[in-house]
Amino acid sequence: MERRTQPVGFLIKQINNIFEKDLNEKLKTIGITSSQCAVLDFLFHANQEEVSQRDVERNLSLKNPTITGLLKRLEEKGFIFCVPNAKDKRKNNIYLTEKAFDIQRRMEADRKKLDKELTRGMSKKEIQVLIRGLEKLLYNIAEP
Repeated sequence: MERRTQPVGFLIKQINNIFEKDLNEKLKTIGITSSQCAVLDFLFHANQEEVSQRDVERNLSLKNPTITGLLKRLEEKGFIFCVPNAKDKRKNNIYLTEKAFDIQRRMEADRKKLDKELTRGMSKKEIQVLIRGLEKLLYNIAEP
């Protein structure tokens, strides 16, 4: 009997479920979740002086209430602080604290370990092709 090929979206969902569970387990020791890790990772690598909540929403393809909750928890844990924007008081600028920089290497190391597990047995060329393909998939379904 021939094995049925699973739809791409379902495969991605399965991979995400396992990845998120494993990453949450690794990050538990530093007190953050995989979603909070994604926000911090964006903030660590944002190449702009001022980062707003809207910037985080756009980059992570998440809605306002989700990002609001994530930022609130990160602020409560002391990883970020928010300051009203000098030009537009309706916006808050988000800044990382020393506590965030203290966990950055550990957080990135945990994520890289999982990336290595995900791509085990793949050549560099295969990984590059995979990344390009996944970026195309994201582009195809992301909101403008």
